[in-house]
Amino acid sequence: MSPTSPAEHARLLDADQYLVIPWKNGLGSTREIALWPPGTDLSGDFLWRVSLADVIADCEFSRFPGYDRTIVLVGGKGMELNFDQTSARARLIVTGASRRFSGDWLTHCRLLDGPVRDFNVMSARNRVEHRCELVTREVVEFIWEPAVETLLCFCIRGALVLKMKGSGEWHLKGEQSLMLPADAVQSGRTSLMLISHARDSLGLMVRLRSL
Repeated sequence: MSPTSPAEHARLLDADQYLVIPWKNGLGSTREIALWPPGTDLSGDFLWRVSLADVIADCEFSRFPGYDRTIVLVGGKGMELNFDQTSARARLIVTGASRRFSGDWLTHCRLLDGPVRDFNVMSARNRVEHRCELVTREVVEFIWEPAVETLLCFCIRGALVLKMKGSGEWHLKGEQSLMLPADAVQSGRTSLMLISHARDSLGLMVRLRSL
């Protein structure tokens, strides 16, 4: 791999490497996959965070004023989210189902049929824009701009291969993550290919773009 490759700082993370962190409101815990900048915490001025949480009972989610959030159901039989700022409800009952909402809102989670596991992305509003894309097809191509964008690929189940032409290839299994951090010295755009290696493979591609 060339020392000037935008992939030289790629990090492949196993599930046992995620940090167990208490919820901000103390009602549960989460496994933190990545937090930026390093060294900040939930009480600090972080720019973005990606994590997994096991929800074992009906509860209120922690509030994060000034942040936008996306929750994705990755395990269990479903949950319903109710928000204090809107009458709309979000029922997530299929693996990969998601809802974007404001961290300013008081959010209550009601389990539909037992505990669930969710994947959570948070980004600082007006400073970072995030997108969370469900990957279900056998082959998906992405364009990455490493100067301004961090990518994080998460394997929900099955097996995935992420390929960067001329730079690298990474294999992911269930609950592994691959992070490709932004690098301001890079320029241009890089083509990536995400390939499913099992019929029921399912993944997420998180894009975190500096504004």
